[in-house]
Formats: sequence, structure tokens, C-alpha cells
Amino acid sequence: MKEQKLTTENYKGTRDFYPEDMRLRNYLFSVMKDVARSYGYEEYDGPMVESLDLYRAKTGEEIVGKQIYNFIDKGDREVAIRPEMTPTVARMVAKKLRDLPRPIRWFSIPNLWRYEQPGHGRLREHWQLNVDMFGVTSQRAELEILSLACDILFAFGAKRNSFKVTISHRSLLDEFLLDGLKVSPNQAHEVSKILDKKNKITEDEYVALVSKTIPNDPTAVSKINLFLAATTATLGQIPGIKEETRNIIQTLFEDLKTIGLDDIVYFDPSVVRGFDYYTGFIFEIFDTSPQNKRSLYGGGRYDNLIGLFSNEELSGIGFGLGDVTLQNFLTAHDLLPNFANDSTVYIPLLDESSFAENHNFARELRKEKIAVEVSLLSQKMGKQLSYAEKKGYRWILLRGEDEIKAGTVTLKDMATRNQWTSSFAEALQKIKEELSK
Repeated sequence: MKEQKLTTENYKGTRDFYPEDMRLRNYLFSVMKDVARSYGYEEYDGPMVESLDLYRAKTGEEIVGKQIYNFIDKGDREVAIRPEMTPTVARMVAKKLRDLPRPIRWFSIPNLWRYEQPGHGRLREHWQLNVDMFGVTSQRAELEILSLACDILFAFGAKRNSFKVTISHRSLLDEFLLDGLKVSPNQAHEVSKILDKKNKITEDEYVALVSKTIPNDPTAVSKINLFLAATTATLGQIPGIKEETRNIIQTLFEDLKTIGLDDIVYFDPSVVRGFDYYTGFIFEIFDTSPQNKRSLYGGGRYDNLIGLFSNEELSGIGFGLGDVTLQNFLTAHDLLPNFANDSTVYIPLLDESSFAENHNFARELRKEKIAVEVSLLSQKMGKQLSYAEKKGYRWILLRGEDEIKAGTVTLKDMATRNQWTSSFAEALQKIKEELSK
């Protein structure tokens, strides 16, 4: 019986990262890390597997009930592959709370997993930049987080009109539903879940779900729609909204103007983040391109998460930016650079006797932090040049019989097709000068 071969297809909702894909991924990561570090944030990481209870406590019901990858380990413990990073960072901060100088500014780019239907901008496995600040209760934390979130897109070359930030406050919806509509806490929770997925369902489905959740008020849908359409100027007309909450929102937008973000950040009470741990301001960043008009990333303030692990309360605020939605944004706005091979120099092997000398040349180049690949096979020159061109090398360093006799090397620039013969030191200097431009 013929042995059945394994499939070469990757698991649904995941990606294979070939070298050219890794160049892109490393580029995305490096830009995000540079921006986070420029604000004084430090990098951390945590385990891929956590206790399932960590997510049961505060992560949304849809994720825990339908999307989480969980299993029983060999010690009969209920564990899960992390679907998000915020519970992990809260646990880590709580563990060393007394030793950490405040405010705590941390970032990470973890690999996350959720069992959901893959689609545009959504996979089962992705990487996500997580930026979090702990220990600042004033709205200056919101200003910094929003500024940092925008600066990431600016660092990739995004124009100011290529995206917008929509922001609301968790208390708005709670006050409107509980004090304005006079619904029960359970009904308020159900309505918030409906609003969180409103853009993903039809209008008829939305009306039906609201009517089912609040059956005793036939005007509930129209009242909710009026709330969703509110502006900072009309918030006073919405029943249940406290003056203190309106003032908090007004103050934030005044501060946003002073730091030059008022043309990017918009008030939108329809913003409803799905996670149960958000307690204050919440925001979403949207792509404005017609070909990718969707939410890119978001975040908000969570004041009660550390309390799951400690008697001490510590305010937190942060956001998460996934690599899939970021790549879609950069593609839609033509912001992705052309990625050349990480190596810079290729040294062909023109005859067997020159291998050792080629190897020594390569060692000298690497001492100068210049990446170089040395051919291990003696082949026709045309074949080796074709290989170097496919790999995207900028420089070809040739060492043939004539060069060996003269004690020189020939340097070929694959970008201009120019070449010249010189000493090795001169060739090295030429490469360094070009790389520094």
C-alpha cells in the first residue's frame, strides 16, 4: 500500500512566513517598536498558554465561549492559548506591583489565537502590538496613548486624512441604558453586545435583537439610535447622561486640540469595545480608504483589572494593533516599501582554489556589520549572477584568476550595472559609503 503524503497546506486561518514575508513582518515590528520606545515604553513578553480562569474573569463571553483555544493539560488543568494580551500583562504587573516604578509603560508584540471564521483583516492566528500604561488616572494618559497610536501610522508614512480615531466613554452607554432607558443591568449588558456587532449584522437583525432584549419598550430602538447619533453638543439632550460625564468628554477634546489631534479624533457614542474590562474612554481607529474601510485597532481604559490579582487598584489604559489590519492599511494606501534581501554582498565561487580566500573576505565584511553570502559551489558565472539577482543582492564581489594575480577584487553594482577593480580595502570603503547614504 502506497504511503499517503501529508498535505503542504497550513492550518486554516494561519500563515506561512517565507523569507520575503519575514522581511515585511520584521519591518512592521521594527517600526512599531521604535515608536513605542520613543515614548519611553519597555518591551515585555509572557507565556503563550495561560489558565482559562484568567480569561473567564474579564474577557468577553464570545471569545471565551466560542473563539478561545482551550484544553485540559496533562496535569488536569484547564488552560488556553492566549486570545489577547491584556489579562497577561495585568497578571504580570500585579505579581511585581510593589517593585515597579510608576507610571508603568510597557509594550509587546505577542502571537495570539482565536477560533473564528477567517476573512479580510481577520485570521485565527496573528501578531498584535500591545501598548499599556499603568498608574496614571488623569486624562493625560489618554492623550499620550492616542498620540502614540496615531504616531505609529505616521511613522509608516500615513497621511492625516488616511485614518480617523473615534472615541467614546463607557459610562455614557451605561448611564443612558440604566438611567435613561431604565433597563436592568442584564438588559444593558445584552444591548451593549448587540451594539458592538451592529456593523456586522443587518438593520432588521439589529432591530429584532434590541426588541427581543427590551420587549416592554417599543420605542427602544429609536431612543438608542438617537443616542448613537449624539454629538458633544447634543449629549445634554440624551436622558440619563450625567453632567460629570459630559464634562469629562468635553475636557478631553479641549486637550486634544492643544496637542494637535482634534482634526483626527472624533466623538462617536456608537464605539462599544467588546471586552468587559473597559471602564472609561474607549476608542477605535478606522481606515478611510474605500477599499479597506474598516476598524484597524482600538483600546481604552481599564481600572479594575489589576484588582483580580491584588487588593491594590491600579488604573490601566492601552490598545492593540494587529499585524493583519496594519498590513491591509499600508497596502491600501501604497505605503509598503520594496524589500531587498537582508544580505548586501554576494561572493561567487569562480574556481575551487579561491573558496578559502572568499571565506576570509566575507569574514572581514561581516566584521564591518555588512551581511554577505558566499557561494559554496563552483558554477558558471551567468548562473551565479542569475542566482544573486533573484535573491536581490546589491553588490557582487568577484575574485577571479586576473584579480588573484593582481591582488585585487572586482566590485559589481547590481543596481547600476557598473563595475570596477580595486583593492579589497577600497571596495570595502565603497560599499560602506553607499550603505551610509
